[in-house]
Amino acid sequence: MENMEKRFQSLADEVLNAAFEFYPTWAARLGLHAYDGRLGFFTPQALDARLRTVREHERAVRELPGESLDSAERLEREILLAGLERERFELEDLRSFQRNPLAYVDALDVTVYVKRSYAPLDRRVLAVAEHLRQLPRLLQEARCNLEADCPRVFVRTALEMFQGGLEFLRDQLPPLVREVSGPVRARFEEAHGPAVEAVQAFVAFLAEELLPSASGEFALGPDRYRRMLWTGERVDLDLESLRRCAEEELARLHQELEEAARRVDPHRPPEEVVRLLSREHPSEEELLPCVQAILAELREFLRRNPVVTVPEPADCRVEPTPPFLRWAFAMMDTAGPFEEGEVESYYYVTLPDPGWSVAEKQAWLSRFDVYTLRNTSVHEAYPGHHVHFLRLRGLSSRVARALTSYAFVEGWAHYCEEMMLESGYGDGDPRLRVAQLTDALVRAVRFRASLGLHTEGWTVEEAARRFSQEAHLEPLPARKEAERGTFDPAYLSYTLGKLLIRQLRAECERCLKDAFCLRTFHDRLLDLGAPPVPVARRVLLTQEGGV
Repeated sequence: MENMEKRFQSLADEVLNAAFEFYPTWAARLGLHAYDGRLGFFTPQALDARLRTVREHERAVRELPGESLDSAERLEREILLAGLERERFELEDLRSFQRNPLAYVDALDVTVYVKRSYAPLDRRVLAVAEHLRQLPRLLQEARCNLEADCPRVFVRTALEMFQGGLEFLRDQLPPLVREVSGPVRARFEEAHGPAVEAVQAFVAFLAEELLPSASGEFALGPDRYRRMLWTGERVDLDLESLRRCAEEELARLHQELEEAARRVDPHRPPEEVVRLLSREHPSEEELLPCVQAILAELREFLRRNPVVTVPEPADCRVEPTPPFLRWAFAMMDTAGPFEEGEVESYYYVTLPDPGWSVAEKQAWLSRFDVYTLRNTSVHEAYPGHHVHFLRLRGLSSRVARALTSYAFVEGWAHYCEEMMLESGYGDGDPRLRVAQLTDALVRAVRFRASLGLHTEGWTVEEAARRFSQEAHLEPLPARKEAERGTFDPAYLSYTLGKLLIRQLRAECERCLKDAFCLRTFHDRLLDLGAPPVPVARRVLLTQEGGV
């Protein structure tokens, strides 16, 4: 038995180390700074070799019998298998390195080296310089890999993101490293100019060569869609069951939104109530202080109502969103799970663009009404993503810290929005309930739109209409949500993961009856890391004697 456990741990390390070597920018973001400054190699030969390695590792993990391992190692084995199958699906079926220029956007992100003080600035700027030195080579590999008939919506989105990345590298990065001098500064300057030129050339390639030849095809089709859900999430449902699940959740949310809106104003329909509440937003100057006050309010609520254990220190910095991430309304950037010591975490809030008109700025700020800000802060910070990733940092398992499920991560944060209201946050204020339900409707339409776009022949325009009609989005954000569904079909995971966690909680309540404790349930769930929720279900229900 001991030899089998040693074999497994050795194999787990081999699997992780090989993945870190192939995707070093991911490893650096996780906090493994031995990989700083490195970009992966994505030539056809390198991609073929990686696929062979993934297949070999998957076979080796399968050959280790689960019954010979202890419970913690059996969980790690399941997480490894899901991770390897998900990557094999990516390399074999999605073929994003050949079909989607968004696969290369990560190469533009050097902020991991300048925003966190995990090492002296000189050392971090040397990593930036090395990263930039390799960028022209990687973008040339991308140009060779990308097929002429890439889906048009992928190319347009990549063009926007590369243009934003170019602006950051060219204009915002140099001031961030201005304090360094001497040989380190020289290394940076030597790499910076060619890197900027390479990104400019790649933007031109996307606009002038790839976009004119791009195709309208993006759908996965039913078979690949179901494989996507199985490989990454261990969800094995037929498409009709998934559609029914999405439609039932939409119906529930619409009914509850009508009830909450009547409590706010019985004379207005829900969409008018939503628009009315959108006027209650802070000014541009008040926005960041308002968010800081909301985070303090949430921390105090969790101290008085400990529905989940919050590791300390749990502070995060509220700052404006960097330019290349401005597609996000607000987002959490917690320090990676392998970071050591007290390293900064950031809650980014996107301020209006300085170049916008007064009317455009007001339209943007209307998205930041105080009720939506509270709901968003629950999702992003307390007790959503920030608390979850702080918990990941405390795990002993390298596998659980490195490999996470989309549906678990986003499902937990989305689940927290409703759970916090059920636990008393907001003292039953119907305006907060309207905001929570409005956000939930967007996620539920994502579920339905993902199925429609990839298995039912929906166009982007049809999906955008559903976001406008059912989630009350304005035309531009509705279009952006629909477009995201083409290249991120797994964005159904927000609602799917939430529903799976709620179902698991109900099962645990039935097993434990009066002995059920919400905080204990949440702590045990997060102690697992973020495995596929059906894997977490087997572990928790086995512990409670329910399976």
